Amino acid sequence: MAKNWGKLTVAVLCLTALLTACTGNNNPPADTGNKDGNQPPAQSQNNGEKKDPPAEEKKYKITMFNPGFGLDKPHPDRADDPARQMLEEKLNIELDFVFSPDQKMQKINTLIASGNVPDLISLDDRDSAVKLFSQNAIVPLDDYLKDVPELVGYFDESRWNAMKYNGQTIGVPGTEGIGGVNGYWIRNDWLKKLNLPVPQTSEELLDVMRAFTFKDPDGNGKADTYGFAGGLTKEGKLDSGLEYLFWMFGVSPEGMHLQDGKLAVDNVDPRMKEALAYVNTIVKEKVIDPDWVTINMRSQLDEKMNKGKVGVVVADWRRMEPDGQKLMQEMGGEVPDWIQIAPPKGPHGDQILSLDVFQSAQWVVSKKTAEDPAKVKKALELLQYMYTDKEIYPWLAYGVKDVTWKQNGDNAEVTDKFVDKAYGWTRHYAFVRRADDKTYFNFKNEMTNKNLELNQKYLKPNEVMPFLVPDPEDTLAVDRTKYMREMMLKFITGKEPLSKWDSYVETLNTKFKLNVLIDSSTKQLMEQGILK
Repeated sequence: MAKNWGKLTVAVLCLTALLTACTGNNNPPADTGNKDGNQPPAQSQNNGEKKDPPAEEKKYKITMFNPGFGLDKPHPDRADDPARQMLEEKLNIELDFVFSPDQKMQKINTLIASGNVPDLISLDDRDSAVKLFSQNAIVPLDDYLKDVPELVGYFDESRWNAMKYNGQTIGVPGTEGIGGVNGYWIRNDWLKKLNLPVPQTSEELLDVMRAFTFKDPDGNGKADTYGFAGGLTKEGKLDSGLEYLFWMFGVSPEGMHLQDGKLAVDNVDPRMKEALAYVNTIVKEKVIDPDWVTINMRSQLDEKMNKGKVGVVVADWRRMEPDGQKLMQEMGGEVPDWIQIAPPKGPHGDQILSLDVFQSAQWVVSKKTAEDPAKVKKALELLQYMYTDKEIYPWLAYGVKDVTWKQNGDNAEVTDKFVDKAYGWTRHYAFVRRADDKTYFNFKNEMTNKNLELNQKYLKPNEVMPFLVPDPEDTLAVDRTKYMREMMLKFITGKEPLSKWDSYVETLNTKFKLNVLIDSSTKQLMEQGILK
C-alpha cells in the first residue's frame, strides 16, 4: 500500500508541474494588488462581467407584433404550437408574439414609449411605416438585407420598390397583396328574364340598372329591387363599389395620375365632371339602393347582395364560393345566378376596374432591436426562413399537419378543420401565404379562379398614390380633403348643380391652395424616382 501511495504522489506532482507550465505560472505573478501575490479568480479579469457568447451561438428572443390574420384569436402555448417549435429549433431562438386586433398604431406607440417595443412589427400600410421611420422608431434595412439574399430574391422588384422611402429600404414585404379582388357582379338570371345582354359600356350599364329597378326582375309584383348598391365611408368618401363607377371615365375620387410627365389631380379633371354627372343620374333616377348614404361597411354591402334585391354590385371575386352561396340561401331564400363581368367601357374608351395591387403590408424593425445588429440579422433570418423554406411553408400557411392539412403525394391539401374556429390561431402565421396559393384559398367553385383572372386584366398601374404621404407642412390638407368630399356628394345628390363646377375648381385652387398639394406630391415622386 505504501509503495502504491508513493507512486500516486509522484504522478500528482508531475501532473501539477505540467499544468503549471501550460498556464504560464512559471513566470512571476503580475501586480494585481494582492499582497500575497496570488492571481485573482478568472472572472475578476473583466471586472466581474460575464462575457456574451459569440453572436452565432447566442439564443435570441424575437418578438413579432401582429403577424398574419385572426388577431383576435388567442395563440396557444408553445407545447401546442408545432410551427413555433420548428422555428425555434431551426433558428435557435425563442419566439413570442404581441397582438392588437384594434387600434394597432396606438398599441405600437404605447409599446415604443414603454421601451417594450417588439423586434418585428407588421404594418398594413406604407403611411404607418413612414411615420415610424420619421419618428426614428424603426431603422433602414439596406445594410442588413445583404445577409439574407434568399429573402431579397423571394419578392419581385416592384414589391421592394414599395418598401423604399427617401432612397432607403424601411421594410420587408409582408403579406402579398392581391390585385383585382373586387369586381363587377351582375344578376345573370335577371338579364335573361328581361332579355338583356351583358352590359359592355357605361350607357348599357345604366340601361341595365334602370331595367333592374323598374321592370320587376324578380317577378314579385313589387317595386323592391334596385340596379346598383354602393356606399360611403364614415368620413364621407365614396366607397363600397360606388367609387368604381368613376373608373369608366378614367378618374378616381381623390386620386392623382401622371399626364405628360406631370402630376394631375383627378378631382379637377374635366372627366371627373362627366363621371359626377353619370353618378348623379343613378342617384336622381333612384336606380341605386336608397340605403347607400348609410352603408359604410363592406358587411352591409354583402348583406344587400345576399338578400338578392340588387342587380349590380362590386364585390370580392370569391362571393360564389359555397359559404357565400349558403348565406344567400339563408338571407334571400335562393342562390341567384350571379356572374362576374368585365368593367364596362367608358365614353373615352377607358376600361379600368381599379388600380393594380401595391405592396402595402410590410415588416419593419424597431430601433431598439438595432442596438444589437446581430439580433436584426437573426430577425431577418427568421423572415427569410418563414417565407422561402418549402418544408416550413405548409405549417405556416395551412396550420397543423394531419389536422388542418395533410400531405397527399407532392401536394398539401387542407382539411375541413382548416376553417374550424378552434384553429383560427394558425392564421397568425399565414402572412407567408402566396397571392396565387390556390390551396390556401381552398376554392370550390370552378369559376372563382377565372373571376380573378378576369379582374386582373383591367387593372391600372398603381404608380402614384401609394408613394404619397401627407405633408405635415400642408396646413390646409384636412380642410381641402373635406371640401372635395363634400362637393362630390353635393354634385352627386344634386344639392349643387354641375353648372358650378368651374367655381368649385377655382375655390380649390385659391382658397384651398391645390398647388401646395401638387408641389408636395411632385417632390415626393421625384425623390422616389417616379418623376424626373
